[in-house]
Amino acid sequence: MRSLVLLLSFAAALAADRSPIHGLILDPTGLPIEGAAVECAGHTTYSNAEGRFTAASTVDAKTQQCLAQVTKTGFETLSIQLSPNSENRLTLKLRSPPESVVVTATRYQTTPEEAAVSASVVTAADLAARNLPQVPDVLRELPGLQISDYGRRGALTEVFTRGSDSTSTLVLLDGVPLNDPGGQLNLAHISSLGIDRLEVIRGPESALFGAEAAAGVIQLFTKHGDAEDTTPHFEASYERGNFQTDRWTGSMEGGLFHKLDYYLEADQLHTVGAYQNDYYRDTSATANIGYRFSDATQLHGVFRIYDANLSTPGQIDYGIDDLGTTEQTRDSSVSLRLDDARGSHYLQQFTFGYHRLNDFFDDTDPYSTQLQEALVRDVTVNGLARTYFVQLLNPNLVYPVALPQGFRIVQNTYYFGAYTSLNLTKRTSASYQGTWQHRGGSVVFGYNYQRQSAVLSSGDVERNNNGLYVNAQQSLGDRILLSAGGRFEHSSAFGVIGSARGGGSVLLFKEHGALDSTTLRLSAGRGTTEPSLLENFVQAGYYFGNPNLKPETTTTYEAALVQDWWQRRLHTEVAVFRSSFENLIAFVSDTWQNVQASWGRGVEFSAQARILPSLQVTGTYMRLYTRVTASTTPLDSTTGLGQQLVHRPLNSGALTIAATPRRWSFVLGANFVGESQDADFTFGVNRNPGHENIYASASYQINRHISPMLRVDNLLNERYEEVLGYPALSRGVLGGMRFRW
Repeated sequence: MRSLVLLLSFAAALAADRSPIHGLILDPTGLPIEGAAVECAGHTTYSNAEGRFTAASTVDAKTQQCLAQVTKTGFETLSIQLSPNSENRLTLKLRSPPESVVVTATRYQTTPEEAAVSASVVTAADLAARNLPQVPDVLRELPGLQISDYGRRGALTEVFTRGSDSTSTLVLLDGVPLNDPGGQLNLAHISSLGIDRLEVIRGPESALFGAEAAAGVIQLFTKHGDAEDTTPHFEASYERGNFQTDRWTGSMEGGLFHKLDYYLEADQLHTVGAYQNDYYRDTSATANIGYRFSDATQLHGVFRIYDANLSTPGQIDYGIDDLGTTEQTRDSSVSLRLDDARGSHYLQQFTFGYHRLNDFFDDTDPYSTQLQEALVRDVTVNGLARTYFVQLLNPNLVYPVALPQGFRIVQNTYYFGAYTSLNLTKRTSASYQGTWQHRGGSVVFGYNYQRQSAVLSSGDVERNNNGLYVNAQQSLGDRILLSAGGRFEHSSAFGVIGSARGGGSVLLFKEHGALDSTTLRLSAGRGTTEPSLLENFVQAGYYFGNPNLKPETTTTYEAALVQDWWQRRLHTEVAVFRSSFENLIAFVSDTWQNVQASWGRGVEFSAQARILPSLQVTGTYMRLYTRVTASTTPLDSTTGLGQQLVHRPLNSGALTIAATPRRWSFVLGANFVGESQDADFTFGVNRNPGHENIYASASYQINRHISPMLRVDNLLNERYEEVLGYPALSRGVLGGMRFRW
């Protein structure tokens, strides 16, 4: 009997020594790290897509712990004692010089230097401090991006990446493309609520994401709950401002049964606006629900929708006040993702995506005309004509015939009339991705299928795309990081196309005086933008689609110097780039053709300085040169040969100061935009003066439940136009309370 008791005691002790060790691995921003190696007592396991790991290792008999080494390329090695009797929550520090972790660059967690890309990351904490209602306002502060909108809340808002066209930047929501097939996208209605993280990759990414990622990718990641936290958490807010503006938000997150996690939110922004027929209402909702079958297998589903209603009064600064125009937009997306770890070196992912856009425009104005008149000024610079708007005139008055040199009066007749249009597009996608991890690197490969469809005036149309891609990363020692990838894509409309990108990073210096590190990054890539479904298939009475159109192409070369200073208190990056835009699609006579070309080149600078633990200063600047090299209208003063590209200013930048002393949060930001080329078909003006927009945001946490907040936009009340004729909103004040429990 005694021997039996001793045997059972020994077995129990042995079982305790071999109890599984569970844990969660995060990066400094709180993002789960996938593929981190955990070595404990001679056994190695890897974290899954949620950052979780299970190690069946022998613990020390005395301490009941295991000394583990946690490693991941781009992070510092962590040595830590792990216990089988608790949830081990680990945070890895970034190894200098990388500034952050990105997923979008290679479809797998990596650092910008490993992927050899220019990247920016905005976290949930950044979004909360700035209290920016819509995503486009966040993008204005990032390097390499230029945002233009048509003046008011809800108006058409476009993004231009390093001089490319607005259709060349792919926008993803949890992996689902939000662009129309062909790249068109109005960013105005995308709410920042429910966004956990925003990543921007500047440079061609078609090698991984296919057509429409010719110049860059913007990816939004929705918030998710924690399956281990079974207590529901709620948040609600209400704000009120001038122009009869209201904004309310509400969210709930948590977990159930230590298996299921959830995040639910809804919000609405409403304003009457500053002019007649200028109202706007945007209502959005998000649901992110996940289920953990095991530490190796998880399923996540995300549903997001917005419903926007607005009026479009027109070029108000040109005296046009269209009182009969309205627009209704409903955009919905669904994503399903199954992550599965097969052993310690192979991760696989199955995804399904669906996106639907329904946009209806209605103009009920009866037929009428309006005579317009303006004073403009002509200037010739380097042989190119530049025309500036001076002031609007009364067409019923007679003005002096003799005007100062360079000035002239222009008349125009504006036509009103009833008109309706419908844009209904759908995109369904399914894909498989595998990631093989090996010592010093990884290989990502996959297959993607897309079915794109639309309802046109001539009927329903569709096309199908099938893509195969691969991307490999490899470190050579501790100083050289290489990355390269390619994609072959077959479209039922335009056949087979190929895309590729590659680059490398070299750590030139480690600690050297004030410098912590200096890294040289070189990269090159080729991206594509496919024609829109309208350009391919429409059959109208006076214009026709062209089924023989080829995708537009972007070829980019980049070199960058990345440096960290004074124990990483200052991070700087300087990048020079050159892009060639070819096979650009333009309307000629009665159809579309690949006949235009242009280029963009420039230098991009960004810096982040942590002056004090609670004070951070961020600055960006871009000097951008663009030229039209082939045009259907070579003598046109706006889009002719030698002209700058429209809405791409020579100089642009941003400066942000964020202070977070104790319970306070203050953010002061400014966006600076220089003079740019513009396209005005009313008075023939082609130059838009520069402007700056300064905003301030503040909040105070009274206790852990209540926080008042205040935001002021256009602090200096400057009058300017991002697009000629469409005035920006004057000073806007929005204040309210946020509640958490």
